[in-house]
Amino acid sequence: MTLVSAILPTYNRADYVSGAIDTVLGQSHDEIEVVVVDDGSTDDTEERLAAYEDDDRVRVRHNEENRGISASMNRAAELADGEFVCVLNDDDRWHEEKIEKQLAAFEQANDEVGIVYTGGVVKQGERVVRVYRPERRGDIYPDVIARFGLHPHSSHMLRAECFKLGGFDPDFPRGVDWDHCIRLAKEYEFEYVDERLVERIFHTNNISQQLTHGVEVNQMIWEKYREEIESHPDIERRLREKQCRAHARVALERGQRRRAFHYARRAMGYERTAESAFIMLFALLGRRALGAARRARDAVMNWRASRDE
Repeated sequence: MTLVSAILPTYNRADYVSGAIDTVLGQSHDEIEVVVVDDGSTDDTEERLAAYEDDDRVRVRHNEENRGISASMNRAAELADGEFVCVLNDDDRWHEEKIEKQLAAFEQANDEVGIVYTGGVVKQGERVVRVYRPERRGDIYPDVIARFGLHPHSSHMLRAECFKLGGFDPDFPRGVDWDHCIRLAKEYEFEYVDERLVERIFHTNNISQQLTHGVEVNQMIWEKYREEIESHPDIERRLREKQCRAHARVALERGQRRRAFHYARRAMGYERTAESAFIMLFALLGRRALGAARRARDAVMNWRASRDE
């Protein structure tokens, strides 16, 4: 039976990491291992991980100091013995058949496929606040430079050979998933399982939920791939639209209505999107209208999620 490795970086998430490990050990596919790298945690993480020391399916390493998520994932990937490697964040959970269904997708795919991902949801308590629906397959380069669109990262299963192209970039404190997939897309095709097999737990410490996340990651992608971006005018236009829209979102959240309107209008100049139009509208109407719209959005999302279950 095929061995599958889960690489699990963690840092000061004592309340979450055991649940992540257990979600791997509870998979319907039996041949699995979990490689955990504790990135210099100062909370009770080490004690929680010690509970698995007698389980030969779990291997734990500790960084003496905090080195960042990329370095921790790279260390875990180097230790992994599986033919396939799965990424798992410590605050994410898997459906018990996730690995089994992804292996089946690999069996049916051509040899050019290097990554199989799935859909998922983000939950705050029992409430679904976001749904990820997979939609991109095959050769996604250079389109992936303009739009990641491969969430959630904890759904990704890769052929181990993919790491021969290099691991996660230590210069990216965030957005490592997007950067890694850009490099993978140059050599491999992508496939997906059209099911919600990953659940993300929403909390205030989620890196990807930080207000300026989109602006910062877009800028890092732009700087690293500038030559490739400028050689594809459509990609450049879409990235400029995305960056302006990200600035507009941040400004709107901060109550900077004039600035939000300005950036949303610039974004519309590159590409007309419903989100930019709504930002312009809410910049005119104010935060009360924005709050009402979000409540309506959340209600619709919960209804759709419950309907599709």
